[in-house]
Amino acid sequence: MEKLWTTTEAAQCLGIHDADVEQLVKQGKLIGYKLGGQFLRFRPDQVEALKGQIRFRPNPSKAMARRADSFASQCRDFFYFYDFYIVSATLLAVVVIYLVASG
Repeated sequence: MEKLWTTTEAAQCLGIHDADVEQLVKQGKLIGYKLGGQFLRFRPDQVEALKGQIRFRPNPSKAMARRADSFASQCRDFFYFYDFYIVSATLLAVVVIYLVASG
């Protein structure tokens, strides 16, 4: 299965903002896939095809904001998809530490 791109990754590829990508989805120019009913994902080949069809005006002044948003988005996605494993590992570690400490 190929890796699907986040809204931020698609926006970076197209040189536009995340909100503009969501607008393209609403206009029907780009197909977005929802994961868990919340997070939009995009097939890289569809984003590249759209990039070849439509010219966008890049906004370089917002590049740093996109990078920060990208990191926050990646952290949110990580905890969203792995929250069960993180909680389970933490509880297991607490139980093991308790058992070792109690003798």
